[in-house]
Amino acid sequence: MTPKNPSIILVRPQLPENIGMVARVMHNFGLKDLIVISPRENWLNNKSINAAKKATKIIKNIKVYDDLEIALSNFSYVVATTNRRRYLEKNYTNNFKFIKRKIIVNKKTAILFGPENSGLSNEDLRLSDIIFTIETSSISNSLNLSHAVTILSHKLFELNNNIKINNSTSIEKDNIGKYQLSKFLNYLIEKLDNKKFFTPSEKKESMKNNIYSIFTKIPLTKKELQTLWGITKKLNK
Repeated sequence: MTPKNPSIILVRPQLPENIGMVARVMHNFGLKDLIVISPRENWLNNKSINAAKKATKIIKNIKVYDDLEIALSNFSYVVATTNRRRYLEKNYTNNFKFIKRKIIVNKKTAILFGPENSGLSNEDLRLSDIIFTIETSSISNSLNLSHAVTILSHKLFELNNNIKINNSTSIEKDNIGKYQLSKFLNYLIEKLDNKKFFTPSEKKESMKNNIYSIFTKIPLTKKELQTLWGITKKLNK
């Protein structure tokens, strides 16, 4: 089996040096694909480049997006990382063995890390399949962004070493990408909005979060999504 190299996605990072240190640690552990969502202006500067050390190739090839949904469009499995308790109907785990199995069977995986001051928002978490928490002391559970990426990158490095040693095979799932799921959910939410489903209006965002949670709990195949499209369009008529 070929090594599994998930993409690392930093959502609204604030410090250029953290972006550089993330690139450096990715280089340490054989990861290459770094995506940044809405970074601060002029983030590619001496601070980020110097912090990257020998990983300048990674930092100069960073893909930058303004929209997380667009950035996730080609991924079939998304792991969000946070130590903050979010009151969302999402699957949670601190067991990397579970995450490892998901990474192995999915074609393309992304791991999300939130901004330094606040972490990922509820809206950021909508398209994630699972929330992963890194176990820490209860006295201090706040990790520096680059330290959190270091822990996950090392675990991924161990995973790839085990794959080489075991040389086992696994069938990758033909799960849909987030673009296909977003397209369906945007259509569904638009039609529900037209039917005045989101009442009272102040609960609209939490209701939308619940809808996203329903459709991200179990990865969908293309055939299953086609069935959902057929059902939804038929009911809409």
